Amino acid sequence: MKRKLTLILVCAMLLGVLSACGGNSGGGTNGASGGGTSGSVVAADDENPTVSVSFALMLADDHPHSIAATTVMAAEVAEATGGKFTIDVQTNGSLGSDAETTEATTMGMMYMTGPTAATLATLDPNWYILDVPYVFTTKEQIRNALDGELGEYLSNSLEESVGLICLGFGESGMRGLSNNAREVTSPADLSGMKIRTLENKYHLATFAAIGANPTPMAFGEVYTALQTGQIDGQDNAISITYTNKFYEVQAYYTRLDHLFNGNTYVVNAQWFHSLPESYQNALRTAVQDAVIEQRRLIDEQEESQIAEMEKYGCTVTTLTDEQKQAFVDATQSVRDDFVKEFGVDGQQMLDLAAKYAD
Repeated sequence: MKRKLTLILVCAMLLGVLSACGGNSGGGTNGASGGGTSGSVVAADDENPTVSVSFALMLADDHPHSIAATTVMAAEVAEATGGKFTIDVQTNGSLGSDAETTEATTMGMMYMTGPTAATLATLDPNWYILDVPYVFTTKEQIRNALDGELGEYLSNSLEESVGLICLGFGESGMRGLSNNAREVTSPADLSGMKIRTLENKYHLATFAAIGANPTPMAFGEVYTALQTGQIDGQDNAISITYTNKFYEVQAYYTRLDHLFNGNTYVVNAQWFHSLPESYQNALRTAVQDAVIEQRRLIDEQEESQIAEMEKYGCTVTTLTDEQKQAFVDATQSVRDDFVKEFGVDGQQMLDLAAKYAD
């Protein structure tokens, strides 16, 4: 990561030198060259500057986050500003990993990035609320919460702690569980299973609480580990399980809905506040519309992806309310530990989430 970030910073300095040689002068968004690989900001006039930035994504071109960012966010911003404010969506990790581009954005060397919500939790611990199991049991609940008070709370916290603003919450869907041992409809079915998880204390605690053997592993190693039996299963959203073809080496997939697989639209706060108000409003509106489109694509694709998985021979199980409640009950200790760790703030976040639970 350090090597990649160093490269980003070197590019930034070189671009700054080139801009200076070209005669650009002044300071801030309305006058100076911008930050590195995120593009540049060039003065046109005080009210309508020419702004050009990149939006960095780790996801593939065909992921709903990439599609919505390109066809909605970037397109709407350009249209609303008469082509004065342009966003170049860079996918497939071309500008670095989520961790690298997020760090560069906090430093002001980039202006926009779209990391997973889990990445932001490493910078602002309040974001761990999105890694606590069954705070929400449906994607409709969490979408409403993130569009409402909980999302505002998290964005304000992120700006205060590291100088980033979250303009919107995208997603890859709710996380589920694939495995090669048996159909899972109760916590007892997971007893002793080696399940690949993220290196995240709440993910680890969740699977330990329901009787599994959580096994952190780099994402790039998962397919082979499933294929060879090194691990029994993995937890991911349907879209991730499908696009990475995990279903080819897994016999079962259960829609646990235990966690939300969120991603974000994040900007450098200082840069954003320096934009003309009309540009800020255009970007906020475009991100909101992109989130709507991203969610529509996720919902649409999930049904066709499930059909393809079943066609291949993978049994897909949707839990009944009673079956899901058994998992909710089994993971209560994880939610209790979250409140113990975060105290009043933790309880406040759970209370905000509870407003959207019905």
